[in-house]
Amino acid sequence: MYFKLILEGGHVGAGKSLETVRYFRAGSTLDAFDLANRVPRIKGKSFGTGVKLIKQVSREEYRDGLRKTSSDPYLNTRRKNRKSSKRRKDVLFH
Repeated sequence: MYFKLILEGGHVGAGKSLETVRYFRAGSTLDAFDLANRVPRIKGKSFGTGVKLIKQVSREEYRDGLRKTSSDPYLNTRRKNRKSSKRRKDVLFH
């Protein structure tokens, strides 16, 4: 089953939040809720208050939603000082 979730995101200041739309594939609504509480930058994980809406959607809407969220810079940021997984080929020993 495919789900559309509206989540309350954080790290934008005290008492402030950002709503983000995420799409999940899960076996049930409770599984989707559990997945949502593991997403980084979501507020209220211990009580589940960061999840604002869970709606079952079709496969086509799920795919369209994934395409749209893949271009969202807020959802796709990475740490700047994360080490690259590529190894240099000109070094004899790694």
